[in-house]
Amino acid sequence: MKKSLSMAAAALALLFMGNMLSAQVPGGLWRFGTTGAYNPQVGNCVSIMAMNSSGQTGTDSGVPCSPTFLTTPYTNATTAYTAVMAMPTVAGSTTVHGECTLIYESSNTAGTVQFAIQASTAPTDLWALSTATGSAYSTPVYTVITSAAQTAVTGAIGVTSATTPYKLAISFVLQNAANAIPNTVTVYAESNNASYTATVLPGSVCKWIP
Repeated sequence: MKKSLSMAAAALALLFMGNMLSAQVPGGLWRFGTTGAYNPQVGNCVSIMAMNSSGQTGTDSGVPCSPTFLTTPYTNATTAYTAVMAMPTVAGSTTVHGECTLIYESSNTAGTVQFAIQASTAPTDLWALSTATGSAYSTPVYTVITSAAQTAVTGAIGVTSATTPYKLAISFVLQNAANAIPNTVTVYAESNNASYTATVLPGSVCKWIP
């Protein structure tokens, strides 16, 4: 009985506090179900922070959600820097982490390739660290999927020990069609024999990288 009364009192307190809040959402907060509005930086992810009787409260993560990808080769046969790609704009007063994975080549063994980065406005600091392999890289052969059918992205992967964990990494870039229809990518697995059980263990994760 006491527990029920305490829960009811807590619910009433939350409702009272929600009614006390201004309909105009404070800077840095985004409350659903109010007449106020909070517009995050265009292209940023919005982080949902909490849920109560007043609705959801969120913050602008400050991290652009859409990475930049090359879909056609970049080439440069001059001794001057030219832009390879521009990353999405980051809002002011933020500190974010970024990275690039670039697969490059030169048309001649005597050729060298040098990379640079530039900010559109002077930052407080922009720390950059680069590491080149120094040896030939085997360019991945992508499985290009242009339909909504299940399509194998690996061959038949064998194991050397039964009931022993193995790790698989799948990397993909989705370029959606221009019809603006939302797309859900689902990962599937199968076994080669009904007597053998293929298992994907808890802790496995798939995500879109902001």
